[in-house]
Amino acid sequence: MSNVYIDERLLDAAGLSDFPELYAYIKERYPKPIGELPQPVPIGDQTLQQQVKNNDDIIYALNEIFEPP
Repeated sequence: MSNVYIDERLLDAAGLSDFPELYAYIKERYPKPIGELPQPVPIGDQTLQQQVKNNDDIIYALNEIFEPP
């Protein structure tokens, strides 16, 4: 999937398609390198990503054994 395609979809979703100069200003002011992943945020001995995964595992495990009344 092309980044240009994604940008166009985001422009449409944000309502910026009619204001290309505003979009250009935002892109210039807040540039983000393509392909860079955010670094894990350490929380004690675990990372935020691990905490989210653990919470997700707990939620889905609870749903598997859930018995309706």
